[in-house]
Amino acid sequence: MTSDPIQAKKSQASSSLLPWFVWILGCIFYFYEFLLQVSPSVMSTELMRDFTITSQTLGILSGFYYYAYTPMQLPCGILMDKYGPHRILTLATVICAVSTIAFSMTNSYAMACFTRLMIGFGSAFAVVGTMKLAANWFSSDKFGFLTGLMVTIGMLGAIGGEAPLAILVDHAGWRQSMLITGIVGLVLALSIYAIVKDSPTGANKVAKNAPQSHMLNDLITLSKNKQLWLVAIYGNLMYMATPVFCGLWGVPFLIKQLGISKPLAANYVSLVFIGWAVASPLWGIYSKHIGLRKPPMYYGTVGALITSLMCMYAPIENGFVMQMTLFLFGFFSAGFLSSFSVAKELCHQNCVATGLGFMNMFNMIGVLFAQPFIGYVLDRFWSGEIDNGVRLYSLHAYHVGLLILPLGILISLIILPFIKETYCEPFEFREENGTL
Repeated sequence: MTSDPIQAKKSQASSSLLPWFVWILGCIFYFYEFLLQVSPSVMSTELMRDFTITSQTLGILSGFYYYAYTPMQLPCGILMDKYGPHRILTLATVICAVSTIAFSMTNSYAMACFTRLMIGFGSAFAVVGTMKLAANWFSSDKFGFLTGLMVTIGMLGAIGGEAPLAILVDHAGWRQSMLITGIVGLVLALSIYAIVKDSPTGANKVAKNAPQSHMLNDLITLSKNKQLWLVAIYGNLMYMATPVFCGLWGVPFLIKQLGISKPLAANYVSLVFIGWAVASPLWGIYSKHIGLRKPPMYYGTVGALITSLMCMYAPIENGFVMQMTLFLFGFFSAGFLSSFSVAKELCHQNCVATGLGFMNMFNMIGVLFAQPFIGYVLDRFWSGEIDNGVRLYSLHAYHVGLLILPLGILISLIILPFIKETYCEPFEFREENGTL
């Protein structure tokens, strides 16, 4: 029996179903925010028509999500520690839901950008909050498994934001679809408020009189860690392709490439997320089995580079071949998740959360700039063709605009040899043994 009363409480709680209900609600919020994140991809034509905007301004509208999500990654952990996941997750879900309802009702492009900004603000708390619940309610040996499972659930949300949402948009329109999604979010917020507790004791794990984290000192220390910068840049370039392609440009590209309907194109794109959902825990298991972090990153990066080039540039006309290629693109892209473990093992225990927040923030920077950049390229190569008030882009324009995605993966592959192997060992162990 453990002598740690907190661990004893968590062990006792984890034997019941309540911790799973609490944690699953956090995962459902992660599912929900991922659905909201990728939703513009299945309503791009409708948004350009109703707001009278071009592809570039659509990219900016979609990118507003990341303008709030990205800088909030560092403050999220501090707020979560101070106020607890119960209150923060409830408020964050309400913000997402209300903003989604407002998005469905506005006729103003400026207001639409603001609501996307607020959706991104609320969504920023999903990952940190769910991981905080896992840490508070379960023993530490379950944390890695729960994190991998959380990613899988999040990818299912992304899948829901593709084909199922595309079908709903086609039948009910994008405004009604977003209104329904917002109402569902309010029900989720009420469930989190009623069921979720900060910990098995009901109190926030960090006491009010606990020493405050010296965030500024942690950031200064981390900013001097060259290896952490390399890992963050690698993650930025490697991860960028998935949300940019799947979250906005993949559906219209596949419609143009294969001549298929929007729901079918969304169904194809969802296979990328299915690949992520399947592979996310498998890459972690493989890394732990071999005791190394870099092989999954190498295999994943090379595979993602090859399959991304095939998806975007190979003259694939067979639907099944394209579906398999998209699935494999997601499967290999998930290999980048080992970089989070590397980032964790590069940081001292006192600033692990700050390091992971830095890593996640950096991942989003590439997405933030790539979405409007691709829209800008599409507009530059626009031939003047319009259908029902919406600009139509050639396949050549998509090929030029999307080139930034495999190029980013290629650069990440070049960076990989300069990242040191951590051998799945924490910073303190390697520091003690002189293997840093």
